Amino acid sequence: MANSAVRAGGDCPALGRYTPGRPVQAQPGGRLRNTCFGVFAFAALVGCNSGDQQRTLPSVQVAMDQMVQPIFDDGELKLFEVRVGSQLPILAPSDSEAATLDGEPMDPYPHKPWVTTDDIRVQLSWTITNLDDDTHNVELLVDPWNEFAKYFPGLQLVDKDEGKYIPNLSGFDYLYVVEGKDKGERSRRHGTITFDEMDEMARDFATTMNLIANPPMEPGQDPDDDPTVGYVNHAFAFQNHSDHDLLVQRWVPSVVPALTGFDIGLRTGEPAAVAIEVVAEVTDLGSSKLQSEGQKGALLAAPTQIVTVGSAIP
Repeated sequence: MANSAVRAGGDCPALGRYTPGRPVQAQPGGRLRNTCFGVFAFAALVGCNSGDQQRTLPSVQVAMDQMVQPIFDDGELKLFEVRVGSQLPILAPSDSEAATLDGEPMDPYPHKPWVTTDDIRVQLSWTITNLDDDTHNVELLVDPWNEFAKYFPGLQLVDKDEGKYIPNLSGFDYLYVVEGKDKGERSRRHGTITFDEMDEMARDFATTMNLIANPPMEPGQDPDDDPTVGYVNHAFAFQNHSDHDLLVQRWVPSVVPALTGFDIGLRTGEPAAVAIEVVAEVTDLGSSKLQSEGQKGALLAAPTQIVTVGSAIP
């Protein structure tokens, strides 16, 4: 993910409405003050290569202010985080197509995927805006969904004796310095998570599902020494590419489910007023599984299963 295009400046996004509760169990909630006019993307459908379609989806925004409570506080480390989910408009299989898929088991999935990275690709363009006077270190988080599950990173225990935890890596996890709102263009950062990088995120999530289903344990190894968390963080690390990484490539499934949605998040180590706006571009590679604008038909349901590693709550 190191090659993502990032630059200072950009337009000011609208404040969002969603803040997380405790990880996994709690649903997003909370209200934030709208202090900034947003830039709203329009839905469009344009032609790409022959047989391909591309949609630019309406923008997604989320923000935090100084009233957001920490999601984690161990007396030394505080983490403030907001996140919101966004589902892609992918058509659901017909009853007969679903029955055929159900009849084709495919480890590590419950059945053969309906939509794969050979069918659907996605790219995200984002703008982070600092809405207060102080410079902040802001972590941009993107976590993948596929048709089977959503990924929640969880926490890694790093000191059993003292009960110390750190967050696991998200699918995209990068720290940016964003200067105060009086600094003009330097109060904003914006960039693109490319199609190739989002494909890698889908592959990393599939690899994670396989690592959980088939843990990298040696015979007789103490379960307390399960290295799965380390392997998953290695897979998601932006400098590693799972399909040719020596540590995890044996767990990369031959078939990779496409991304069907994502969680967008912001994280800081202190109270802050920051916001992000994200626009997704989705390309159908000739499968006709992306809903075109105005098209009727049932959409693929959002997954309800949560995949995580380590501890959801310390």
